[in-house]
Amino acid sequence: MHSTNQSTGRFSVVEPHQVHGSVGPADPETLGPRVLELAGILQTTLELDQMIALFAKNIQAQLQIEGLEYENTELQQKYQFGSTATHRATYDLVLEEQRLGGVRFFRDLPFTGKELRQLENLLCALVYPLRNALSYLSALQMASHDPLTGVQNRLALEGALQREVDLAHRQAAPLSMLVIDADHFKRFNDTYGHAFGDEVLRALAGALSATVRRSDLLFRYGGEEFVILASHTSRDGAALLAERLRQAVNQITTISGRDIALSVSIGVAELAEGETAEELFKRADDAVYQAKEKGRNCVVIA
Repeated sequence: MHSTNQSTGRFSVVEPHQVHGSVGPADPETLGPRVLELAGILQTTLELDQMIALFAKNIQAQLQIEGLEYENTELQQKYQFGSTATHRATYDLVLEEQRLGGVRFFRDLPFTGKELRQLENLLCALVYPLRNALSYLSALQMASHDPLTGVQNRLALEGALQREVDLAHRQAAPLSMLVIDADHFKRFNDTYGHAFGDEVLRALAGALSATVRRSDLLFRYGGEEFVILASHTSRDGAALLAERLRQAVNQITTISGRDIALSVSIGVAELAEGETAEELFKRADDAVYQAKEKGRNCVVIA
């Protein structure tokens, strides 16, 4: 094992086919015109996926690499361009003690010392634009997520619902909506206080999140009401999903050492031909009220 220190970062060979290191910022005076040009290109967007794509294309134009992978576990972002290969160089990106994620380069041939130095210089062009893109993404996530439960909020639903409805109509694909309302939720606040009511909401959101499929979109609409958009799902499939959700919530029997009986009423509606987003929501919401009238803890199909 050996290591090499550069002004732009450091790396160490940990296996014959792996290189790992970290890269931070560098003074503009130490960067060549090609790196400064790349930094200017990357600053043209705040969209993380577009920025990583631009970076990958510019790297491939200057060095022979088969693929590139970027991952930020904190913000749950991962992008891959090209293909993986036997030899790889991995760098952790750091700016002022802030971890910006990691970049991994893949190629069929081993990296030479000169090529690794080129990679490190080119990575310096990415650091500041990447920090800005991550800050922008973090702000968007904060604005679109419910701080109590961590799921997407009503603002995010408004945009996603119209987008999913338009896409379903354009592709002639099924789309279903589930509206979920906790039964007798007020009693938790009245009996144990609002802090415990918040714990119940978090537990409820957790059960829903753990049960929905990866393709489903979960939102907290407000209060104790949640909404799920199930793309490419007919009402029969949505009904099965709703029943699984109902049973998952029923399995929550203890929160903070207190025995509880938690249940939900669920309304399901499948998008009809020519139907608007507002009309779809109203039918699913009406179905919830029907479920309440039927005695709660049940699923009603609109």
